[in-house]
Amino acid sequence: MNNYIKNKSSLIFLFLVFIIVTLFFCGCRQEKTKDAATNGYNVKDDFGYTLHFTEKPKRIIGTTGNIEEILVELVTPEHIAAISESNRNKEYSLIAEEAAKVKNTIPDRASIETIVAQHPDLVFMQIKTNQAMADTLSKMGIKVYRMETPVTLEMVRNRIRNMSITAGEQERGNAMIRELDRKIEAVKKRVAKIPQEKRKRVIGFSSLGASGSSTGVFHQLCVESGVINGGAVAGIEYAAKISDEQIIKVNPDIFIVTDEGPENEYGKATARNILKDEALKDVKAVKDKKFIFLKARYRIANSQHFGDAVTAIAKGAYPELFTE
Repeated sequence: MNNYIKNKSSLIFLFLVFIIVTLFFCGCRQEKTKDAATNGYNVKDDFGYTLHFTEKPKRIIGTTGNIEEILVELVTPEHIAAISESNRNKEYSLIAEEAAKVKNTIPDRASIETIVAQHPDLVFMQIKTNQAMADTLSKMGIKVYRMETPVTLEMVRNRIRNMSITAGEQERGNAMIRELDRKIEAVKKRVAKIPQEKRKRVIGFSSLGASGSSTGVFHQLCVESGVINGGAVAGIEYAAKISDEQIIKVNPDIFIVTDEGPENEYGKATARNILKDEALKDVKAVKDKKFIFLKARYRIANSQHFGDAVTAIAKGAYPELFTE
């Protein structure tokens, strides 16, 4: 009987030891998971700089209008430290309603002092002429994600994807890319019916004149819309203007005019000037008075609104394909 009691006691003791050891190791595993979570994540920007985040950024600034367009769809308003004046402007902005929910405003070309005053923990900065500013902010301990300027659809996709990963909102970014691709695919299916030789030739116009080289985002908007960019046909270089002589040679079917808001009567003033130009009187687009008035932000759309710009151009060029 004593042996039975001893054996039973030993079994109970061993069982209790097993439970304690199990709880200890479970606790260790939970602690390791927690530690892994607090280690955060790393991202590499477009220029090869690595940024480390222990948590998702909470005060973000984008330094161009297009970056802000992506940002307002990626994160909630309270996670945007400030937004530009122009993106609050209903006549100009594509995101005025979303921008109105952001508490603070900064100038379109904000200084280092203005950015620092907003206490950002992340700045998305397009590096073209801003390398020195990016370096200064980085030395001050502010995380700067340096960005290329997208000029193709794939670069736009990459920008959205990279911003979403950096902001810790990859699911939202993936949803934005799917929606962008849906719009592009919808246009592609329609314009695929048009033979290359019957596609419309267009030339982009603003109040400053005609432009649209083969290396800019406008050219890619034309490609995805199923129209032929006259600037590329003329062979103009980046940022160069297209002369009247080149326009006559291209003989476009349509002028795509930047609306530029009320000060330019939403592009109507530019259109009148084109029609009054005696040198262009024999151009097909002038004879037919054929214009597409495109929002200024669409003209340089290297955000998710690339898809909206493509849709607007395609509808203007081929309205018969969009009757459904």
